[in-house]
Amino acid sequence: MFRKRTIQIKFIKNYFSASCFLLLIGCKTINQDVIKHNYITGERNYGDLFYNDSLDVSIDILGNVTYEDLSKEKKNNLKKKIGDFKDVSIDNLILSFKTDQNVETSYFFEKVENPIDTIAHEKIVKNDSINGVVIFEKQKGTKKIICITRMLDHANNLEKATENMKTVNLDNTNLDKLSFMKLYNYYTVEPHKNFLQGREKIKEAPIKDPKKIMLKEPLYFTINSFMGNNKEYDLLIKDYENKKDDFNATVLNSLSKEEVKTNEDVLTTIADLANNNQIIMLNEDHFYPKHRLFAMSLLDILKQKGFTTISMETFVPNEDNTTTVIPNSKNGFYIKDPYFGHFVRKANAMGFNLLGHENQDRNVPREIGQAKNIMKILEKNPKEKIFIYVGHGHLEEEGESRVMGSYLKEYSNIDPITINQETVIGNTKEKLVLLPKSIFLNDTLMKSSADYFLINNLEANLKSVYPNDVFKKVVLKNEKLNAYKNEELLVEIFLFDEYNKTKNADLLIPIESTLIIPKGDKIEINLPIGKYYVTVKSANNDRFEFDDIEAK
Repeated sequence: MFRKRTIQIKFIKNYFSASCFLLLIGCKTINQDVIKHNYITGERNYGDLFYNDSLDVSIDILGNVTYEDLSKEKKNNLKKKIGDFKDVSIDNLILSFKTDQNVETSYFFEKVENPIDTIAHEKIVKNDSINGVVIFEKQKGTKKIICITRMLDHANNLEKATENMKTVNLDNTNLDKLSFMKLYNYYTVEPHKNFLQGREKIKEAPIKDPKKIMLKEPLYFTINSFMGNNKEYDLLIKDYENKKDDFNATVLNSLSKEEVKTNEDVLTTIADLANNNQIIMLNEDHFYPKHRLFAMSLLDILKQKGFTTISMETFVPNEDNTTTVIPNSKNGFYIKDPYFGHFVRKANAMGFNLLGHENQDRNVPREIGQAKNIMKILEKNPKEKIFIYVGHGHLEEEGESRVMGSYLKEYSNIDPITINQETVIGNTKEKLVLLPKSIFLNDTLMKSSADYFLINNLEANLKSVYPNDVFKKVVLKNEKLNAYKNEELLVEIFLFDEYNKTKNADLLIPIESTLIIPKGDKIEINLPIGKYYVTVKSANNDRFEFDDIEAK
């Protein structure tokens, strides 16, 4: 007897698609052209910054809050919040949130046609102590903000409303607080995690500070790298690699040499190195998922050769592995990439001791602090075999500026094997090419002091992670997907066992994040046989969830 396959599909009520709602019911939402210019950044526990560049208005948001998604908010719901206050238009709502202290706050923007002056004016318009509602206005020239603050338990909140009024700025006073790093952090962690939306915010952010703009490109690359089937990422990488072809001639002239290893021979060579060395250090370019895939491919070899500890840049181990699933977004800055997640997931399952060596002491230079943190491992066990995974140049043992690898070699008196998979890019038919540094002795462009250089042409996809698994097509179906014709949606696939332990998809690292354009009301994906939880998100943060999906 065959068991009937069931798929439970749930559409998140609080994130109802504005476009779908228009089609089904005809009830209007607020002004979309205005709210698409909203930017919110910051740390939830310390307060956020709201800025709208089309209105040139900013608000400091104090404390821990939960934001209403205005692109899906229905007007009839908003009318209930406004009550009998007639001097505000629902179309002008620009921000709404609730605090953990049971306070609900909504901000409305109005343009004043004939202002009497350009001085900032503040006033309480209404103080309803019985129903716990306070309304204030703040005006400067042609700009006016009306704020409605409501205590859901009907307590008097005049003090809170007055505090909110002081945080409103009707100019670009707080634009300097906006940064690409804050935007990246905001859209890559719970509860706002949406790489697709974050990509658009980073791309369009009205930041002019040259020092901050320096971070735009690497963060834009990084958040794009988290999403597979991504044409934007492919174009970025193609352009990036075209500018990094410095060693093509050297590589092509050396492929036939005996000391240059390719494909499976690369792993055999590293196995021999692991057998006779205590520390192996591998670097990555932070926006290459395939670099994490190669790191994962080394785990079996390293385990066989007695390596027991892995130390990673920016990694934060779980405080209690019995209650928190590995991997999750609290584990570090780059762990959000599914392929970093695969690396950590496999290492954890194999019993490696997973540590982070990032320096947290502001009184100590970063490179020295990283090296000293690794030294703590050796101080506990001088014979510990350690695989160190770093970004970019942290593995260098020599150079004009000293970095972690140099300090670690000095402090430990151990000469590590260093493998650089960032510096040399080659358009070769081989998936892997390992070149010893002797190949580049006469190449004046080579600045890295690494022992080996790896050309990594692996393809980061699920079949590379699960090479022995059988894949089956799974169809996700919801009639509301018809509203996203020709629109890329972010599809994230989670292991159901991991999701079932936390019920928090925004905390967990999916096994795949991929961009897919729906076919009518369907999304098709190929998955290894198993059970999954799947989320679908749009660039406007419309969200769907598909619970208990089974590929069989």
